[in-house]
Amino acid sequence: MENTITSKRKAYCAVEKAALIAAYKASGLSKKEWCQENAIGLSTLQRWLQHEKKQDQPQPVQNWIPVIQAAPERSASLEIQIGKCKIAVDTKTDKKLLATVLGVLVEVC
Repeated sequence: MENTITSKRKAYCAVEKAALIAAYKASGLSKKEWCQENAIGLSTLQRWLQHEKKQDQPQPVQNWIPVIQAAPERSASLEIQIGKCKIAVDTKTDKKLLATVLGVLVEVC
């Protein structure tokens, strides 16, 4: 049988990552040198730095405007047509005048 060495990767919490990134930035070393000295994979540090860069970028602001659907407008008018004659009736129509006109039409028709 062949002996294989398996290494477990350490999981770092957000506070630890932030501290390690700060330590790297303060060190003045290259990424590669710092990673070798601190036993952290280069790709791990690069991923952390990329994530930090994304977090620092301002997020676009989305201003949503509420949309209120209005009820369809109902017409408050009525149109009466008898032959070629049309009578428009709405809320402003004089009721006495309308009654007189309809009375005449009843007699004629």
